Amino acid sequence: MLKNKYLQLLRPTHWIKNIIIALPVVLSNQINYNSLTNLLLGIISFSLLASAGYILNDIKDIENDRQHAIKKNRPIAAGEVDINNAFIISLVLIIVSFVISYSIGLYPLYITIFYFVLNYFYSIIGKQIRFVDVIILSSFYIIRVFYGASINNVNITGWFVATLTLSVLSLSIHKRYMECKNSEMEDIAGRGYNKSNELFLQILMINFGIAAIILLNIHAYFVLNITTPIFYVLINLSSAAILFFYFDNSNNNSEDPVNRIIKNKKLLVTLMIFLFTYIFEIIKNK
Repeated sequence: MLKNKYLQLLRPTHWIKNIIIALPVVLSNQINYNSLTNLLLGIISFSLLASAGYILNDIKDIENDRQHAIKKNRPIAAGEVDINNAFIISLVLIIVSFVISYSIGLYPLYITIFYFVLNYFYSIIGKQIRFVDVIILSSFYIIRVFYGASINNVNITGWFVATLTLSVLSLSIHKRYMECKNSEMEDIAGRGYNKSNELFLQILMINFGIAAIILLNIHAYFVLNITTPIFYVLINLSSAAILFFYFDNSNNNSEDPVNRIIKNKKLLVTLMIFLFTYIFEIIKNK
């Protein structure tokens, strides 16, 4: 548990999401000194920008967060950090993030600016529009992947983006599903959902998750030409286990995807098996 209120404000545990920036380089097997340097700078840039977005979101959502069982303990909602100080911190983080991205290249800078604008739109309006909010949440992950490709001039396929899109849609919908499930109120504060949407969201998140697995298999066989039987055994077993462990609420009712992953050892191990199997087979077939 983070003790420092300003460190809590930045939500550093969420920086783990930015590991996805490395996917294009890893999957393309183009790892070298320059690519690793750009990846490090890119992850730092996006982590700072994401933290700035969290701060601005917390400022905007202060009243709704104070009505939430968990979010009321956030530094701004709890009154531990002055709003003006928080805004100044976010402004500094944005400037530093843009400068770092610009040092990598002009295109990465454009992507970070687009991410920030979209993040701000989400904080002000987007999160209140049902299902549009889920699309925007999912796009944050996809933008990270395009950013990772841009900083090292890596081409990414439409198949990869499609599979990733279905996967992150499932995660984003699950976040809203848990908010509905955990809410004691009929209407979810600051959202366009209510308790009656719970079953619908559950069906959607499971279907998108299964669709992602199917697309992954099609891509592996028909595009990557992977024919190793053990690959498909491990990929499908681990994918099914990931869905089960992630969607299982028996030990964790958190709405936060990072919290659900890092606090579930079975899920972490299964993710490692999945990633190792997939990356190893792709690199082997290069």
